[in-house]
Amino acid sequence: MTLKEAFYKQKDELRAANCEIKRLNKALEASRKGVATDETIQKQLSHMRGLNNKISALNNIVERYKHMCEMKDSEIKSLKEKNIDLEFKVIELEQRVSFLSDEDGLEKLLPLKDAEEKIRALSEEVARLTARLDADGTTAGIPTSKTPINKTKHIPNSREKSSKKKGGQPGHQKHEMKHFSEDEITETTDHTLTECPICGSHNLEEMDVTVKDEYDYEVKVIKHRHRFVEYKCLDCGKIVRAPLGSLVAPNQYGKVIQAMALSLLDLGFVSINRAQKILTGLSPEPISLSEGYLSKLQKRFSKKLKPFVAAVKARLVGLPLLYWDDTVVFVNTARACMRFYGDERLALYTAHMHKDLDSIIADNILPMLSEGTTVMHDHNTINYHRGFKFKNIECLQHLERDLQKILEISYHKWAEELLALIRSRIHKRKELIKKGIDHFQKEYLQDTLRTIERILDDGYKEYISDLGHYYEKDENALLNRLEAYKQNYFAWLRDFSLPTTNNLSERSLRFVKTKDKVSGQFQSIDYASFFADIRTYLETCSRNGINQFAALVRLTSGHPYTLDEVLSENLI
Repeated sequence: MTLKEAFYKQKDELRAANCEIKRLNKALEASRKGVATDETIQKQLSHMRGLNNKISALNNIVERYKHMCEMKDSEIKSLKEKNIDLEFKVIELEQRVSFLSDEDGLEKLLPLKDAEEKIRALSEEVARLTARLDADGTTAGIPTSKTPINKTKHIPNSREKSSKKKGGQPGHQKHEMKHFSEDEITETTDHTLTECPICGSHNLEEMDVTVKDEYDYEVKVIKHRHRFVEYKCLDCGKIVRAPLGSLVAPNQYGKVIQAMALSLLDLGFVSINRAQKILTGLSPEPISLSEGYLSKLQKRFSKKLKPFVAAVKARLVGLPLLYWDDTVVFVNTARACMRFYGDERLALYTAHMHKDLDSIIADNILPMLSEGTTVMHDHNTINYHRGFKFKNIECLQHLERDLQKILEISYHKWAEELLALIRSRIHKRKELIKKGIDHFQKEYLQDTLRTIERILDDGYKEYISDLGHYYEKDENALLNRLEAYKQNYFAWLRDFSLPTTNNLSERSLRFVKTKDKVSGQFQSIDYASFFADIRTYLETCSRNGINQFAALVRLTSGHPYTLDEVLSENLI
């Protein structure tokens, strides 16, 4: 019996049961009107209840059969569609067979093979571009703001999460500005009433005074005239006068205006035309600085900072640990680079048109380093030039991004294992450092190094067994790089004084991207170098607790901080 026949059979039984119910209802009604005994009526009612239960069961069976029939019909429809597809494939195969059986079949088949190769290549390119579009801060060195729309933003944060609410916790000490002392007050304003704001009465009696202090400042224009008195020496007869100092022109802008202009250009990264508008509107009496004056300002003070820059460079050469990195800047629509060298207290910036060995030699820092210096970088292969003597260590954060990218694209287990091992050992190292321990136990260290060797061996095997994906060249390059530079990538396991990332360099160069977005490119490589010199001065002062605007005022006054002053006045 088919499913359809079973369905109709149950439907007939349901119809018969309904008819029997109707007949019993009529008989029951007649019995009530006649002389039937209660026992007869009860038997008929019991019979009707049984039929009702049977009808309910049959209804359920009918519904079930109906659902099964619908599913069967849907399955039949799907099979018919598949059958149509198979028929088309049969036709395609028959055509291929006819091509092969024909004398010119192979020649006709070659264009098809070429088309298939192109389709395969295009598919690989689509997969590569899709993976590139899906890249974020966890798989590439891109800012969080460029996270694709379909991905959750990953904001790096080393702080551990807790169940506490944001903001100040209950019982924390509140920090607020204190009231001024009487001798600090420069201005007092009394706020009074002449009538009641509720009923309008003028009959008011003073009860108490509430005091609120306000901290503010205003720009005051100073028109300062300097008089240089000439004298005649009665002994030698010569005419002399007091030195002019930095006052050259008959009328010029003062040190604070120049410091404010430099702060807008080199701290706020404001473009020259916007800086000119801001400075013009700062004071009650407009000060009309020209854009030409502002553009020459950086050149002038860059020259004054040459001794400071040279002193920073000389101090960097003797450091035991040096960070360096570079990033792209645009100079007159061309790609150039801004480079950083430094540590927690020193910062040196240089600008070049190209990221190459010639520019490294021109900086004359890496070539001067001895074997006693360790350099942290982001796998800049130029550092391994045979003419350099220093030691190299590699940034793990960039390695983690590369491993994460391979894991998301190829799902290879070796990348996941190495990523987990690196993160667990870094966590373990931090815990030991908190306890005052400066090394791993010998057995633990050897076991970790053996595990790294085993993971890399597994990585090569996994790579060889899964050739064909578009990212295989990058995976092979990463495996070869890890094999060649194992000592440089994992030196932090042996020496806890070595850093694991080059974050200090990346943070030191982050402002370059801000400058690029806010005020755009440099007009020439010379102006990029002027900017780099001033940033060297400002950043080194800031790292040693000196206010950057105060440092600019010292600079525009004609006597900038020396490096010895900066390091001796470390206010951190």
